[in-house]
Amino acid sequence: MKDGFTLVEVALFLAVTSLLFVGIVAGTQNSIWQQRYNDSVQNFANFIRNVYSEVSNPQSIGNGRSDLAIYGRLITFGQETNLDGTSIGTSGAEQKAFVYDVVGSAFNAAGTGDVTTMLKRLDANVVVTETDEDGERQVVPVGIVDTYTPIWSATIESTETKDGAAKLFEGSILIVRHPKSGTINTLYYDGVIDVNAIIADANYREDYASTKDLLVDYLDEFELRDVDFCVNPYGFGGTGALIRDVRIIKNARNSSGVELIDLDSGEDRCRK
Repeated sequence: MKDGFTLVEVALFLAVTSLLFVGIVAGTQNSIWQQRYNDSVQNFANFIRNVYSEVSNPQSIGNGRSDLAIYGRLITFGQETNLDGTSIGTSGAEQKAFVYDVVGSAFNAAGTGDVTTMLKRLDANVVVTETDEDGERQVVPVGIVDTYTPIWSATIESTETKDGAAKLFEGSILIVRHPKSGTINTLYYDGVIDVNAIIADANYREDYASTKDLLVDYLDEFELRDVDFCVNPYGFGGTGALIRDVRIIKNARNSSGVELIDLDSGEDRCRK
């Protein structure tokens, strides 16, 4: 009877064990990667959907300001500064979106019109001027409801490119209730409304004219259209088959208007 194992048998055992280990590790890494990819896409879509849920609940801003009511939210992408003036960065690693209250007079305007017409009559804005304890006026946001940063190092990119290279998403989404009908409207501005920089600049110069009509000045430039966000799990400028198109359909009325476009649907606008 032979005792123990030969060198060849030991070598074969180690080789098979190593292959199994490599397969398990590779499978685990792939599973983790897939989960992170799914999480980054779902997390962004849910961020947008939550804004719709918040807008559907009318409220006043409180704090003694019963003369103002909240009519919706403004989401901005592409701002270069935080509210305190510090730089956000433009590499994608520090990408951040801001969500602001859209407020206006609590008393319905006379007459009828579309949502932008009515918001103008109610002097809708995302900033107000307030007097501090020293009696000096300052321009302040009515409220930053939320900020959003993509998770797992994903980036939110545009369907367009800049000089042939990837471009971070820049734009502003207005999700607001019609002051009379209560119907939710979604409008898009193809540009950056840099609320934080405008506030800081106005306070520094003690010139409030540039913020008096901050939102109203832009309202005529908002439009009804699909808005496509390219969620890139590879990071800014990365390429691959898993970049996902998250779309807000034209004039979405609620959270169901935020769609994850199937990679094989033929309607994906994020394929370069």
